[in-house]
Amino acid sequence: MDPCTRVRTAVTTLLRRCGLGAIAGAALAILGNAFLFVVNPAVPDDRLSYPLSPQAYVPMQLFLALTQALLAAGVVGLVCSDVVRPSRAARILGGLAVVGMLLTVPGELVLILVRRAAGDASSVGTASSVFGLGALLADIGLTGIGVIALRQRRWPRPWAALPLVLGIFQLFVVTPVSIAFGFAGVASNVVIGIADVLTALIGVAVIRLSSPAGQVSRTGARSVDA
Repeated sequence: MDPCTRVRTAVTTLLRRCGLGAIAGAALAILGNAFLFVVNPAVPDDRLSYPLSPQAYVPMQLFLALTQALLAAGVVGLVCSDVVRPSRAARILGGLAVVGMLLTVPGELVLILVRRAAGDASSVGTASSVFGLGALLADIGLTGIGVIALRQRRWPRPWAALPLVLGIFQLFVVTPVSIAFGFAGVASNVVIGIADVLTALIGVAVIRLSSPAGQVSRTGARSVDA
């Protein structure tokens, strides 16, 4: 195998793993949120750890941090794929998406420090801002990448639209609903689950369209780059 072929194979393998990470992270996140919805409450609903006890909250946050890391891998795969042509805008927006998703990992972990506090305590608000900032950066980056992807049409339109749909959905649906009803509410679980499914679909797109077969099948879609 010549060096160029080895490099292409290595890149394809890396992107595939990133895509699989997004799918696994989404599935685990949905299962974790479903568990929180059905578990018997151990504390009053005004506590941050609700419905879990402060002790049980620690392993759950570690689990959720893992799911965020896997979801972040999917975003890394998206940014490193050929969904858009290399450009300054693509680098900036891709960087925002990746940094934002990575910030959500410590954003989950830092909440462990205030697990015994009331949900509306100032310390909880400060700790939650880490996840909030990460989510905002990721949503801005994903939305921008999606706009560029639709303009360039390097991927088939339904797949290219996924980053834009996910970014807008999280900005204007997930965030407002979660603030209004709390992360443990039914409505929040539903919209967060939808966002997880969209992220999993991005993982599917990265796997399918970054493979040699996927690259051949979308040759027509990429002809506009010539």
